[in-house]
Amino acid sequence: GLKHHRFVRVCVFPGACDSWGVPDTVVLPISMDDSKRAEPFLQRADELMTHEPVVSYYCRLHAISLLGKGRTAHTLSAEGTSRLVAELTKAEEQKAKLDLTCAQETVEAFALSVFEAADSKDKAGLTDEASKRQFYVAGQFLDACAAFYDGQLPPDLAEKSRYAKFRAMQIHDCLKRGVSPVPEVLPGDAADTAG
Repeated sequence: GLKHHRFVRVCVFPGACDSWGVPDTVVLPISMDDSKRAEPFLQRADELMTHEPVVSYYCRLHAISLLGKGRTAHTLSAEGTSRLVAELTKAEEQKAKLDLTCAQETVEAFALSVFEAADSKDKAGLTDEASKRQFYVAGQFLDACAAFYDGQLPPDLAEKSRYAKFRAMQIHDCLKRGVSPVPEVLPGDAADTAG
């Protein structure tokens, strides 16, 4: 339940909504144990190790960064600290086998392709249960790109990441309530797609 979380209101951008229609402030749960926040990135790293090893490596690095921040803030459990050490070892082994010359282009292209596939499917009115996962992992892959920007995504990638997470939560909520998750087409959008 939520008893193990504290909440923080994050001001994302000034103004009512961004260009994707996401509110400028979002209430996010902050886990007391950063190992839980790192876990999805480690799952993506394991899933992609064979067919997208460079993307896998950067997902692991992002998880290590989250674990490291938890350790620095003294919010990481003993189990989380052990996991940090184990993942550092895996990352070093993985790095030794990789050519990272074009890593930024590879990871960003992969993240954007996952995002664009989810977004295109959504805009085509084909939104379903799988769309929730597609947006969710797209947000994670975009977050992993932070390694190329000193831990802070540039505005365009940050906006897409935020939108992907927002849309994944929105689809989840719609499906849970039995409401169609297909986004409404606004009159201005219909004119844009027709032209």
